[in-house]
Amino acid sequence: MQRTARCARRIAGAAGGTRLAETEGVRKSTTLIGSSVALATVVGLGLFLRPRPVARETLPASIAIPEAARQVVRSKMQRHDSQMRALISRVVLLDDDGVARVAGEVFDEPALARPVAGDELNGLLPEQFFVLQDELKSRARRLVIASQKRDHAAIADEFGALARGCVTCHQVFLEGERTALTNTETRP
Repeated sequence: MQRTARCARRIAGAAGGTRLAETEGVRKSTTLIGSSVALATVVGLGLFLRPRPVARETLPASIAIPEAARQVVRSKMQRHDSQMRALISRVVLLDDDGVARVAGEVFDEPALARPVAGDELNGLLPEQFFVLQDELKSRARRLVIASQKRDHAAIADEFGALARGCVTCHQVFLEGERTALTNTETRP
């Protein structure tokens, strides 16, 4: 009888121990699931609330320039884009040698040829593109000279004039010649 009572206590103890283990396992599972849900919520909110780029990286398609002419300009502008990004960085960091090097690259960039009789492709581009291209080269040359003199006020002025030419050219690209300012015009 004594033996039976001991066995009964062991069985009851074992059952109690199993219940305890099950309770701890459930608590661990609940904690793990709760932590996972909390982490997923934080990550989801982070993705949902993250800052989104507000500026576009490319110009919209032009309605003023035919597609064939846009293709000619596109490859040239990809190189010009990287040059201008490098140039603004060198200008604001007061890197005179870097300004001279990058502005020299802009100056040395092959130009689009003005149309000649029978040149249908370049003839699709507005004349103002070629005028602005010449101004770009002239401003780039002046920027090299200012940087060689280490004249930061002149560098800022020349870079500003060069950037104004870029804005005007983009305006011609998007809207046509009739709405764009030339680089020498001023606003009231």
